[in-house]
Amino acid sequence: MSQEFPNSQDEVRQNISNISIGDSNVVTFNQTQILQISIEEIKTRQFRENSPYKGLKKFEPEDKDIFFGRDQFLTGLVNELEQTNLILLLGASGSGKSSVVRAGLIPWLVQKKGSQLVHFMFTPDADPFESFYASLLSKYRQSEAQIAREAKVDTLTQVVTRLKQSESYWFILIDQFEELFTTTQPQKCAQFIASLVNWSKTKQPNVKIIATMRADFLDRLSPYPQLVKATQKHRPLIAEMQADELRLAIEQPAAHHGVVFETGLVGEIIKDIQGQAGYLPLLQYTLNLLWETEINSSSIQDRTLNTSTYRQLGGVRGALQQRVDSIYGALTKQEKLAAQSIFLKLVDIGKDSESGTEWRPVRRRALMFEFSNELERIVLVKLINENLLVSNSQSIPQESTVEITHETLLTSWTNLNIWIQENRQAIALRNRLNDDVAHWQVKKADDELWAGSKLEQILELRKDSTFNQILGGFSPTANQFIDASVGLRDRLQRRRIAVAIAFAIGGILFGLQQWYFGQEQQRFKQTNDAVFLGTDTTKILNSLPDFLKEADSLRNEGNIERSLPYYRQVRAATVKLLRNFKENPQEKLKIQKLSDKSEESLAQVIQAKLFKNLENDLKNGHYDDALKKTYDILMSDKMGAGADINQNSILDSQYEADIIPCKTLIDIREQWLKYTKKTCDWYGLDPYQAPNCTVLNQETLTTSIFQFPYDHAIQRINLCYKKFQIPVLSE
Repeated sequence: MSQEFPNSQDEVRQNISNISIGDSNVVTFNQTQILQISIEEIKTRQFRENSPYKGLKKFEPEDKDIFFGRDQFLTGLVNELEQTNLILLLGASGSGKSSVVRAGLIPWLVQKKGSQLVHFMFTPDADPFESFYASLLSKYRQSEAQIAREAKVDTLTQVVTRLKQSESYWFILIDQFEELFTTTQPQKCAQFIASLVNWSKTKQPNVKIIATMRADFLDRLSPYPQLVKATQKHRPLIAEMQADELRLAIEQPAAHHGVVFETGLVGEIIKDIQGQAGYLPLLQYTLNLLWETEINSSSIQDRTLNTSTYRQLGGVRGALQQRVDSIYGALTKQEKLAAQSIFLKLVDIGKDSESGTEWRPVRRRALMFEFSNELERIVLVKLINENLLVSNSQSIPQESTVEITHETLLTSWTNLNIWIQENRQAIALRNRLNDDVAHWQVKKADDELWAGSKLEQILELRKDSTFNQILGGFSPTANQFIDASVGLRDRLQRRRIAVAIAFAIGGILFGLQQWYFGQEQQRFKQTNDAVFLGTDTTKILNSLPDFLKEADSLRNEGNIERSLPYYRQVRAATVKLLRNFKENPQEKLKIQKLSDKSEESLAQVIQAKLFKNLENDLKNGHYDDALKKTYDILMSDKMGAGADINQNSILDSQYEADIIPCKTLIDIREQWLKYTKKTCDWYGLDPYQAPNCTVLNQETLTTSIFQFPYDHAIQRINLCYKKFQIPVLSE
C-alpha cells in the first residue's frame, strides 16, 4: 500500500510563535518551515490513539497543536489587531471564523503576552450583558463582575476601567455576534451595541475585541450606523481555504500523532469538498470518523489512514448523513418521534438575505424546561452523548441550555431537512412563544403575555394533532403562559378595555377592537372597517367623536391611563384619513379638527402621566433610563403616543412619525435642555451630531432615540419646530 504525505515527502511544521513586529508596527509571520522528512520517520513518532480531529466540536485554544492551514489569514488578522481595538470578523457558516481566533490568534497572544494576557469568550445569547458577566467569573468574583450586568451605554467601558490592571492585556472574543439579531431581546441588542460602540471610542490601551459574525447578517447592522462606522475599515472576511492550506489542515494533525494518509487520499478528499458551502465542519467530522473507524477496526496498526475506509464511510458528502442515520435508526419507534421533536425544538426559521430565498433554517439554543417529556429527556442524553447536540449545564437547572452541535447538520441530514420543510411555520410560531415565555418567567408581568391574533394562532396550534405528535406540543411552562394570556384576555373583555390593537405591515391597520359590547361594539367595528378598509368615511366621522367623548369622560373621572388608548387611536385614525383623504373640504375640515383635538389631548395626557418619571431620571443624571422613557413616550403602544405602528422599533413611514404630538416633542426637548445645560436637543450641528452633548456621547436626541433611517423623524421634528417657531440650535 502506498502512502501520502506532502509533495516531495516534505513535512510542513507550523510555528506561530515566530512572529515579529517591525518598526512600522506591522506584524508578519516567518515563512513556514519546510523540513525534509520521510514517511517512515513520521511513523516512528509516538503514536497517539486519540483523534487529532475535532468532529463537529469547536476548536479551542488548547487545540493549537492540531490547528493548521490558516497562517496567511492569521498574519493579516494579527496585523489588523495592531491597528484597531475592534474587529468584526466575517465569514460564511462553517468557514472557520471562530476556530481561527480560538485556536490560532489566542495561542499567539498567549505566547506573545504571557502572563499579561487576560482573555474572555462569550456568545450574546438572550442577554449579552449577562453572557459577558458569566465570562468574567472565570477571573473575577461575582461582586467584582456585577457591573457587567448593567445594561447601560458605558457598561463595557466601566468594566474595563474598574477591573483591568494597568499592566494587563485584555482580549475579548464575542463569538456568533449574529445572535444579537436572532436570539437577544431587541432592547438588549440595541443597548449592547451602544455600549460596544461607546467603548470603542474610548481607545482604552491594551484592550482588544473581536466579534465573529456570519457574513449574511451584515445587512442587520444598518439600524446601527455608529457600529457600521466603528468597524468600517476593520471587517476582514475569512475565505475558503486554498488547496495547499487544505492539505495542511488534513495531513498535519495526523502527522502530529504519527500517522500518514494513503497516497491519493488527501487529493480525493480535497476534490470531494470543492464547491461545498461551509465544508470545514463536514471535513473535520469525516476525518474524525475516519480516524475512529480505523482505530476501532485496528486498521491503523500500519500508521496509515486508508482510502477504502474513507469510501465506505461515504466520503465527506455522505459520512455525516450515514452516521446520523445510523444513530437515528437504532432508536425505537417512540424514541424516533422524541428525537424528531427534540431536533425541531432546536431549529429556528430565519430569512436568507444572502441567497435571496425567503427563509432558511438556523440553530436555536433552547432552555431545558422545553424538554419536559421523560422520553424526550432520555433521548436528549443519547444525542448529547453521540455529539449531535451540546448541552451547557448551569448550577440553576432552569438556565441550562442545549443546541445542535453545528449548523451543518441542518442541511447535511436529509431527514431533518425534510422535517423542517414540513413544519417551518409551526416552528417559527412556537419558538417565538418560547422566547417570550422565558422572559415572562422572570416577573410574570401581564404586559408580556400574548393577545390578539398571536394568541388566537397559538390556541389553534395547541389543538393541532400533528403539532402535538411531531413537534411535541407545548411544554407545561408554555401552557401556563398561554393559559395566563387567555385569562388576561377574558378579564380585559369583562372590563371593557380595548384589546388586541394590531397593525399589519404595509399600512393596513386592524385596530379598534371590542371597545364596547352590543351596539357600541358593532359601531366601532364598522368604524374600523371604514377607516382601514376604505369604506364609508361618513360612519367614521360619526363614530370617532364618540371615542373622544369616552376618552374625555375617563380623563375627567381621573382614569388618565384608560383614556390614553382612546386618544391614541383617534389620533392614528385621523392622521391616516388625512393622508388618504379625497372627499369634500367640509369633511376634511371636520377630520382635521378631530385630529387636532386628539393630538392636543394626547399630549396633555402624556405630560400628566409620563413626564414626572422622565424629569426625575434627568434630574438625577440617569440618562440611559431617561432615553428609554423618552423612547416609550413616543413609540410605545402600552404607555405612550404609539408611533411604532408596525412594532419594529423603527419609524419606517411618515404616517408613523406624524402620529407623535408636536407638543410632546417640544416638551421632551425642554426637559432635556433643562437638565443637560442646554447641550442636548433634537438637533445639534445637524440632526446627527451634538459635540457639546457629552451625556449622549455627542449624539443628538434624534439619533439617540430613533433608529436609522431618521428621515421621517427629522421631517416631523422640522414641522413641529416651525409650528412652535423654534429655530434649529447651532453649537
